[in-house]
Amino acid sequence: MSAIQELSQQLTALSESLKTTNTLISRLHKLKFVPGSEPLDADGGVRVELAQDIHHSLKQLEEELEFLKQEAEEYTTDGDRYRRHSSNDGEEARLQAKVVRLKDELNHSRQKYRNAQVAAKFASDEAKRREREAVLEGYRKEAEQLAAAGEQPNGSTGNDRELLFASRGRRTQQQKQLTKDEILVDASNDLTSGLRRTYDLLSTELSRSRFAQETFDESTAALAQLGEDYTSLDSILSNSRNLLGTLLRSQKSDTWYLENAFRILIITLVWLFFRRILYGPFFKLPLFLWNVFALFTNWLFLKPLFFLLSATGILTTGPASTTSIAASSSSRAPLIVQPSATGKPHTRPSHISAGQPVGLGGTGAKLPPDPELEGRISESIAKMAQESARNDLPRRGDGTVLEERGDVPANPKKKNFEADVEDAKQAEKEPQRRGDGTILEERDEPANPKKKTFEADVEDGKRAKRDEL
Repeated sequence: MSAIQELSQQLTALSESLKTTNTLISRLHKLKFVPGSEPLDADGGVRVELAQDIHHSLKQLEEELEFLKQEAEEYTTDGDRYRRHSSNDGEEARLQAKVVRLKDELNHSRQKYRNAQVAAKFASDEAKRREREAVLEGYRKEAEQLAAAGEQPNGSTGNDRELLFASRGRRTQQQKQLTKDEILVDASNDLTSGLRRTYDLLSTELSRSRFAQETFDESTAALAQLGEDYTSLDSILSNSRNLLGTLLRSQKSDTWYLENAFRILIITLVWLFFRRILYGPFFKLPLFLWNVFALFTNWLFLKPLFFLLSATGILTTGPASTTSIAASSSSRAPLIVQPSATGKPHTRPSHISAGQPVGLGGTGAKLPPDPELEGRISESIAKMAQESARNDLPRRGDGTVLEERGDVPANPKKKNFEADVEDAKQAEKEPQRRGDGTILEERDEPANPKKKTFEADVEDGKRAKRDEL
């Protein structure tokens, strides 16, 4: 059992003792006195004894509460570290609350005890006053009876007080002269009155005991109900602890989701702000201004400058003249492929023998060249020549092909060349070549029938058309 549980049990026992003391205080407050139950010449009896018991009980409860309060403070402040860390903060708070509540209840009980003492004192004084009045009334009646029976020597009635004491003196003298039977009767009367007083006291104590029993039963029922309430309170506290743990875990996960959602929202808002507000002024607007500036620059400066250069003849847009084309093309000799053999081509026989020429046992036989392969080679050479002719078209420095200028007059500053003279000179100086650059030589061998022949007139016509272009 831990120290905090021991303190809690001690506080519970102290609370039970305080409830018992409160019952005694209530009993003292409701104490009733019958005339004659309290002695007239002494201040004692049931009231004094009950008040002393209550005072002693309250004093002892205050000492125990002060001791438990010091232990609770030491436990919560300067106690053992292991004990402090092993206990729950909720139990410490409940312990402190119990101490404070018991202190308040003890102060309230002390105040109730003072009020009960005053009420009991008042009831006791009232009973004594009634008893005195009853005795005085008896003496007065006896004096009146004696006054009515006899008179004084001077013929006037005496004072009641004198008659009272005179009757008392006579009673004393009569008691001295009483017989034994009369003494026994008087003793019986005194015993009867004493028994009556005892009966009254017993009845009073019985009523008090009955009240105490009822109070005890009510306290037992209240304690049982309080125990059930504390049991339900413990279950509620355990369920609340579990609920708080679940809420704490849920809060952590919800906080994480909320933070991420908030970040995504901030990023989205920043992107929308950039896209809707900043993107236009910082990107689209400069691009629009640049396009407008380029358009105005083109129409205000470049177009007039272009028209001015075209009007002065510095920049021409029409087709080039025939003479300029001829002058540019005369610097390089045209490639003309002419047949190197004369005669008629031989037809390929339709029937070819299926035999295989044999030599050196069939492994060293020499085969003649394939005419189909030679024909393909010649065609590829012709294509290369045509491509080279296309590449030799007159071009400007930027690579554009010169075209005919039509009615546009030729530039007088350009140098003119006679195409025919230059072609003749180039033809005389340079020998004829194939498409691959090899020089054609004259030979007496028969012409290859697979080669493609070209007529000189046809080639001249093609060259003239190319020059016109």
